[in-house]
Amino acid sequence: MNKFKIPIILIGVLIFAESAGLIYFTGKSKDLSRKLEAITPGYQKLSQEDLDLKNKFAAITKENEGLKVDRDNVLAQTKSLMGERTRANELTASLEKANQEMGRFQKNNEETKNYILSLKDEIRKLQEEQGSLIQEKNYIKAALDKVNNEATVKELRKKVADLDKAKNSLEGRLKNKNKEVEQLKSQKAKLEEIKEQLSAQIKDKKNIIVEAVNKNKRLEEENKNIPRKFTEMARQNTKLIKDTSEMHYNLGVFYTKNKEYARAVAEFEKVVEIAPDDSYAHFNLGYIYAEYLVNRAKAIEHFRRFLILAKGGDKDIEWVKKYLLTWETYEGKIPMQ
Repeated sequence: MNKFKIPIILIGVLIFAESAGLIYFTGKSKDLSRKLEAITPGYQKLSQEDLDLKNKFAAITKENEGLKVDRDNVLAQTKSLMGERTRANELTASLEKANQEMGRFQKNNEETKNYILSLKDEIRKLQEEQGSLIQEKNYIKAALDKVNNEATVKELRKKVADLDKAKNSLEGRLKNKNKEVEQLKSQKAKLEEIKEQLSAQIKDKKNIIVEAVNKNKRLEEENKNIPRKFTEMARQNTKLIKDTSEMHYNLGVFYTKNKEYARAVAEFEKVVEIAPDDSYAHFNLGYIYAEYLVNRAKAIEHFRRFLILAKGGDKDIEWVKKYLLTWETYEGKIPMQ
């Protein structure tokens, strides 16, 4: 009994579980159906849009294929046009070359025509000469026919030989004359060259003479101003000497006042060197030698020079005379009158 009880229980459990599962899945199925019903319109819309997109893609693909065909046709036409252009350029170059060849041919044709005309002219001249020779031949033949004996023929032959000698002689003389003419031409050319050289030298000499004359005129004009320039230079030199001597004189006075007697003497000596007739430069030298440097000989020398150069109204003349008189009396010399 217990053995059958357990399977029955299991069967019951299984039936219950199946029923419960069926109920659960039935509920879930209903939920899925509701969700599916809600999604279906959107899905249909997306399907329609997908179909439209596929149709548009197919149309675009077809249009693109047509564009590719058009592009290939355009490329083929462009390539053909490029070939035609290259061929046209080649034809243009060939035409230009042909025109050049035609120009050269026409030029050669003209030259050929001119050459043919010149040949015809030469042929005409040769024919004329030939006619002249035939006439001369007939004339000689007729002349020979008239000769009946050998003596006359010999005489004629002798005359011909003499004429040939005379001809040769004349040709020799003509040749010599031609040589002389050529020598004269050469001499003439040398003389012309010498003439040109002399003309150039004469032209140069003329230019030199003209330049010398102009220079001489300028020098004459400058020489007219030379006396005035020398006078101005002399005046400036005199003024310079005077200014220089006054500068040294003033320096001598300055050094004397500062009791720098050696330097004062040097300055007054420069004044005497520049202007030997400056009386007071000698006076100042005599005074410094007499009163400060105690050189009586130098003092007397410059005082005597002062008396020679001094003017009659100078106030220091009497003092210098007394000084000289005193020292000459002291030395036993004759007093100065």
